[in-house]
Amino acid sequence: MRSLFLKIFLWFWATMVLVALAVVITWSMQRDLLLSHWRATMGEAMALYAQNAAEEFDHRGLAGLNDYLQRLESSSPLRGVLLDSAGNGVTGRPSHVPRNLIDETVRSGEPEFTITQTGALGVQRVIGPSGRTYVFVVRLPRGPLGYRLTLRALLLRGVLAILISGIICYLLTLYLTRPVLQLRRAARALAAGDLSARVPSGKARRTDEIGELVHDFNRMAERLEGLVSSQRQLISDISHELRSPLARLNVALGLARQRATPAAAAPLDRIEREAERLNELIGKLLTLARLEAASGPPEETPIDVKELLAEVVADAEFEAQEIGCQVRWVEEAALPDDCCVQGSGELLRSAVENVVRNAIRYTTPGTAVEITLRCQDKWAAIVVRDHGPGVPEAELNNLLRPFYRVAGARERQTGGAGLGLAIAERAVRLHGGSIQITNAADGPGLKVEIRLPVTATVESTAPVSG
Repeated sequence: MRSLFLKIFLWFWATMVLVALAVVITWSMQRDLLLSHWRATMGEAMALYAQNAAEEFDHRGLAGLNDYLQRLESSSPLRGVLLDSAGNGVTGRPSHVPRNLIDETVRSGEPEFTITQTGALGVQRVIGPSGRTYVFVVRLPRGPLGYRLTLRALLLRGVLAILISGIICYLLTLYLTRPVLQLRRAARALAAGDLSARVPSGKARRTDEIGELVHDFNRMAERLEGLVSSQRQLISDISHELRSPLARLNVALGLARQRATPAAAAPLDRIEREAERLNELIGKLLTLARLEAASGPPEETPIDVKELLAEVVADAEFEAQEIGCQVRWVEEAALPDDCCVQGSGELLRSAVENVVRNAIRYTTPGTAVEITLRCQDKWAAIVVRDHGPGVPEAELNNLLRPFYRVAGARERQTGGAGLGLAIAERAVRLHGGSIQITNAADGPGLKVEIRLPVTATVESTAPVSG
C-alpha cells in the first residue's frame, strides 16, 4: 500500500474502530456487575415494600393497603400490586404478571425480575402477620441502564459509529494529504520540464509544517525557473553575439587565402573547418534555446510520417556511405497506408535527422543503421537502431541532456557536441511525443524510439479540390 492517503485514513479509522470496540467490550464486562448490583439493591427494597404491604393488608384491610400503595407511588416511581399465592390481585387492580415469575418466587422465596423495553418488573414472596402467603409485584419505569440494548440495536449503533468515524477520518485525512498530492503533481510537472508548475496559492496560506513546505517548494520553483530562464537567455545572447565575429573571421579567412602562399593552405583549411564547426554549434545552440522557450510547435500542419522518414533515409544513406555503413529502412507488414501527425515538418525532420546522424556516427563500419516505423494505437513509433558500442545503463537517461557525453564508449573525438539528441527530444516533446533510449537486446548497439501522437490521416486533412 503506497498511498499516503490510504495509510493515514485506514490507520485513523482502525484506531477509532478499535476504541469503539474497547468501549463495547468494557461495557459488556461491566453489565453483569451492574445487573448483580441492581438486583441486590432492588431485592432489599422489594422485601421491605412487600412486608409493609402485607402488614397493612392484614391489619387494616384493603383500605390500608390502597393507602400504602398510593403513598409509595407518590414518593417514588414504583407501582406496587399485592397478589395472593395463586396470583390473583387482592386490590382489584389487573396485574398482568407472567405466571412463571409468580411460581418461581413462591417456590424459592427469592425476588425474581424481568426486564422489558419499557421498564422492569419485580416479584417478591412475603408472609403476612396472619400467616398468609402473598406475592408483591413492583413495576419500575426503567431497568438497569443499557441492559435491554438488543443485538440489532447494538449492531445499528456500531455501524453508525463506524460510518461517522469513517467520514471524520476521511475529512481529516483529506485535509492532511491534499496539499501533499498537490505538491507531488507540481513536482512531477517541474521534473517534466514545466518550470511554471506551482502548488495552488490556497494551500500556501496554511501556517503548519505542510503549509511551510508548500511555500518553500513554490519559492524553490520560482528560483529554478529564474535560473533556467537566465541560462537560456545567456546561451541565446552568446550565440547571437558569436555570429558577428564568426562572420568577420570568415571574411578574414577569405582575404588570407588570397594573400597566402601554397604552404599556408593546409592551416587555412583547418581554420575553415573549425569555423564551420563553430558555426554549426552556434546554430544548434540557437535552435535549442528557441525550442526551450517554445510552448508548442510553430505550426500545425498534417505531416505524413512515411514521406518524412523516406526523405531522411535518402539523405542519411548518402552520408553513411562516406564512413562505410548503411541506412536500412525495415518495412513492417502491418504499417497502414497513411500515418499522419500534426505539427511542424521542419522541426520533426530535424529531430529524426539528429537521431539518425547520431546512429551513423557511432555505428560500427560495415554495419547498417536500421530504421523501423510502426503506426498503431494512435501512436507513430520511429525506432532507430545502430550497431555501435552501446551505452552503460546508468547513462541512458543522461543522453538527452545538452552537451552530455558518455566518458567511455562515446568520446569527444567521435564528433558532435552533445546537442543533437537534446534538440530532438525538445522538438518531439513540443509535438506531444517522447523519446526513449535503450540498449539493443539482440546485440551491441543503441535503440532510440520516437513516439508521436497520430492525430489525423493525410486523406482526411488534405484540402479537397473542386
